Amino acid sequence: MTNKEYLTKTLNGLDITSDDIDIILLKADINGTATCASSDDMKNCDRAVYARMSVVLKSAMQNVTEGGYSISWNLDAVKAYYSALCNELGEENVLFSRPRIRNKSNLW
Repeated sequence: MTNKEYLTKTLNGLDITSDDIDIILLKADINGTATCASSDDMKNCDRAVYARMSVVLKSAMQNVTEGGYSISWNLDAVKAYYSALCNELGEENVLFSRPRIRNKSNLW
């Protein structure tokens, strides 16, 4: 399996085009035709998705209605995917973080 095939299968449910995957690979400086055989190769591809989540969100943020036909994206599924990806990579969830409680008692 190539790096591009790995990303295509991983992002299958998020309606990412082949061109979007090419952009993710290009920006991460990953060869799309190289073999994705080791866990390090897969982790590099996952990190590329994490770093370029804007490309994934571009597709998920569009709702299309034409005539009697409507397409809407499940943003909750994208949030869940991104949160799982952040946990898997040990990275901070910078897009959909939960509110933080801070101690502001010193201001009183």
